[in-house]
Amino acid sequence: MFFLAMRTAVMPREQWTTTLDTHLAWMKQQHDEGKILLSGPSGDRKYGMYLIKANSREEAERIAGADPYTTAGHTTFELIQWEIHQVLGIGNFTAAGLASAAGPR
Repeated sequence: MFFLAMRTAVMPREQWTTTLDTHLAWMKQQHDEGKILLSGPSGDRKYGMYLIKANSREEAERIAGADPYTTAGHTTFELIQWEIHQVLGIGNFTAAGLASAAGPR
């Protein structure tokens, strides 16, 4: 299962006590463990976004909730389950192909 985490600030950045290096060290560990596949901020820095690979929503919530910015109370996050059907031009690009890949529901 895949989840898109969108992290937003709950206080002004100049009040944060957690450093960017602390956040990035945590992020690297998540990438190395295969828990987070893509990460980075939006162009306006309003959101921090990352793609989580997890076996359940609860696991994804634990991963996103462990971000040092979030544990310190600087940010919160929204978690959206994402059914990824195509990536890098690979996948089903027809309705019939999507239906057959989904299997019985």
